[in-house]
Amino acid sequence: MTSDELTLIQNQIYTQILLGEFKRQRKEGAKENADFLIDKYQIDKMTAEKLKKILAENY
Repeated sequence: MTSDELTLIQNQIYTQILLGEFKRQRKEGAKENADFLIDKYQIDKMTAEKLKKILAENY
């Protein structure tokens, strides 16, 4: 697996988690841009964990 492929997978995971977080916050009542709060550290941590899991399962 090349570094470009790893980056692509990582970006897909990150986007999926981020969109999920936005949807969750929207359900909880966030309407304006200022209402959305993203913890980048937590998102990055979740991305790394999910990437490790995917790599362990497939490679």
